Amino acid sequence: MSDSPVIILYDIPGTVAGHAWSPNTWKARFALNIKGIPYKTEWVEYPDVVDLCKRIGAAHTEIRGGSPHYTLPIIYDPSTKAVVSDSFKIAQYLDKTYLSLPALIPAGTEAFQAMFTNTIEQRIQNVMFPVLALATLLQLSPRSMEYFRRTREVRFGKKVEDFAPEGEVRDAIWKTSLGTFSEVHGWMGVNGIGKTFVMGDTPSFADADIGSHLVWIKLVMGTESKEWKDILAADEGRWARLAEALSKWEVVN
Repeated sequence: MSDSPVIILYDIPGTVAGHAWSPNTWKARFALNIKGIPYKTEWVEYPDVVDLCKRIGAAHTEIRGGSPHYTLPIIYDPSTKAVVSDSFKIAQYLDKTYLSLPALIPAGTEAFQAMFTNTIEQRIQNVMFPVLALATLLQLSPRSMEYFRRTREVRFGKKVEDFAPEGEVRDAIWKTSLGTFSEVHGWMGVNGIGKTFVMGDTPSFADADIGSHLVWIKLVMGTESKEWKDILAADEGRWARLAEALSKWEVVN
């Protein structure tokens, strides 16, 4: 285990600015940044994740094909010797351990935050993944690129290049993706005019979740891409405002 005096966040590097690109690990990164907790990043290539988890005693995050499946993010907190897997559990741990700092999951919202996170994964991340998959692949290191391609092609039964081929198929998937953002826009609109965050005026883990997907689109597709421009223009500018509000926490340590 590292002798770092601050929390270690384990993340998968890319070639994008700051190297951090994954929406899953950005949830934990936003959580640390919003709470203002010092940390440092240790970069782990995809093929090395399982060995890391077993070496530091990190729990698996799901059972896949009858076997434990290990994923990032993971944090190690030297002040408590805790090793925590899964972004939502990391947020819960940070709130419990660092009580004097802003809460990511305000009391009484635990079930809502868990449900919201699961819904975003199912209705946004999984829907738009085919469109972002190739750009995500191409910004990985050679070792992680091979792992990403092999595992995703086994899961989806086709080459990454065929997940969302240019033309009508890709356009239809992206249109559906924008529609899922619009659905979330409708939910957030219940808060009233001028409310930027899911909980209204205060950021929570739910905003870290949405923000992580905005960062993913921006970094792997590029700020001049059609996809990023579509997001900024969508839903009366809601996502542009949220991205701007979260930008002060869009930091890689």
